Amino acid sequence: MKTMTCSELGGACDQNLSAETWGDMVKKMTDHVMHKHPDIAEQMKTMHEEDPKKWGNEMKAKRDAAPEV
Repeated sequence: MKTMTCSELGGACDQNLSAETWGDMVKKMTDHVMHKHPDIAEQMKTMHEEDPKKWGNEMKAKRDAAPEV
């Protein structure tokens, strides 16, 4: 299990998000941003349309480096 904050994943707050897998972390971050930060959700949508792998490549490396909890 790894825990990262919303801001560590490119969001705007210090809400902790924990997940066993990268896929689960992406789902939790997506759900969190869509409900709590709709402005950032729009920015992420635009970024994903421009380069679908950019956010994932950057954030997965951060998640992989995060300590197990």
